Parts: sequence; C-alpha cells; structure tokens
Amino acid sequence: MTEDETRAVLRRIERVSVGAYFCFAAIIIFTAGWRAVVGLTCSAAVTMISFLWMEEVIGSLFQPTSHLRAKLLTLRTVARFGVLGVALWVTIVVARFHSVSVLLGFSIVVVGIIGEALYSTVKSF
Repeated sequence: MTEDETRAVLRRIERVSVGAYFCFAAIIIFTAGWRAVVGLTCSAAVTMISFLWMEEVIGSLFQPTSHLRAKLLTLRTVARFGVLGVALWVTIVVARFHSVSVLLGFSIVVVGIIGEALYSTVKSF
C-alpha cells in the first residue's frame, strides 16, 4: 500500500466516523435529550483526538527524522492530555446517566473502520 492509498483510507475512516457522529447525535437528541448529546460529543471528541494522535505518532515513528524537538513534543503531549482530561471530565460529569450516548461516542472510530472495510469489500468485487 502506497502512502497516498494510506492517506485515502485514513480520510475515509475519518469521514465515516464524523458521519456516524452526526447520525448518532440526530437519534440521541430526540430519544435522550441535550445532556446525552453532550456526552456523545465529548466521548466522540476523546475518541477522534486519540485516533488522530495515534495516527500522527505512528506515522512519525516509522519515518526517519534527523532531530526531535523534545520541548515541543513535551508541550504538545501535555496539552493533548489536558484536552483529553477536560473532555473525559465533562463526559463523566454531564453524561453519567446516559451511558448509551457515551458508548456510542466511543464507538465512532470503530464505525469508521467498519465503513472502510465495507468500502474495500465492495470495491474488490
């Protein structure tokens, strides 16, 4: 698989994941209300940030670099953990009674990967 194909796969996973979020949000808003949508949004944000972060980290690990900037890497890592911590805190505090919305939010990347698997299967025929 070439680098362009890999990027295309990751873009499709991201698009399907965002589409899944909007579908889940449309269903949740009518069935469980705004608090559940906030829980869905926060857990989806945590999942997408983690997915994008892992994509970047794995991509940088497998590419040779001449010099890593330790201070910049440390600052970015601490900032990301701060954002993830705030999103998780809001998820726990606001959506503690809406576990379904939180679980749906955590599953959006899985839905994106399943969508990519279906796309690849249909494309192979």
